Amino acid sequence: MRFAALLFVFALAPVGAQIQIPPASPSSVAAKPAAGTVGGEHSPMAVAVLTVVEKDINGHLAAVGGTDPCVVLGRGTRGLYVTGFGAVFAVDLDLVNTPAIGPFRITISPEEKALVHERKVAHVVLLENAMRKMVVALAQSPLLRSMPGTDQIVLGVRVMCAPWEDTSGLPGQIVVRADRQGGNIRTELQ
Repeated sequence: MRFAALLFVFALAPVGAQIQIPPASPSSVAAKPAAGTVGGEHSPMAVAVLTVVEKDINGHLAAVGGTDPCVVLGRGTRGLYVTGFGAVFAVDLDLVNTPAIGPFRITISPEEKALVHERKVAHVVLLENAMRKMVVALAQSPLLRSMPGTDQIVLGVRVMCAPWEDTSGLPGQIVVRADRQGGNIRTELQ
């Protein structure tokens, strides 16, 4: 009897989750965007162009390091165009293929930790140089010709590390920016 009562209570539990909330009435304010808002402007950059550039950046970043390449993480490079500023591309990256702790590997030896750190420090300069070349190439690319000459091209890489890693000498992120003409290149290691 107790089991039947408990089963009845559990059977009724989803009933509260099925309550429908009535939709809000349409608002005349939400129906028409104000003139001059972001939604009313047309970007000189097509989303398809940004997608092509994202894939190109992913390929170049994955080639940094040659036989010991960097690893592009997550969904890869994400780009967007900000009217009046320029194109911004951001990506999470592991400087090397870092060993992970898991069910079949519960520790990383001190020697292996030191080797991973050494490899990553060596890759920072390689990555920085590759990013500078990519930004200059993007500034000269016919894909981005629709951008105004005063706009900037920014490439930001967030350097990811495992919790067990020694991060001394490693930046948290590297940002390279240039104006649309490919000049005034600035690099920030943070």
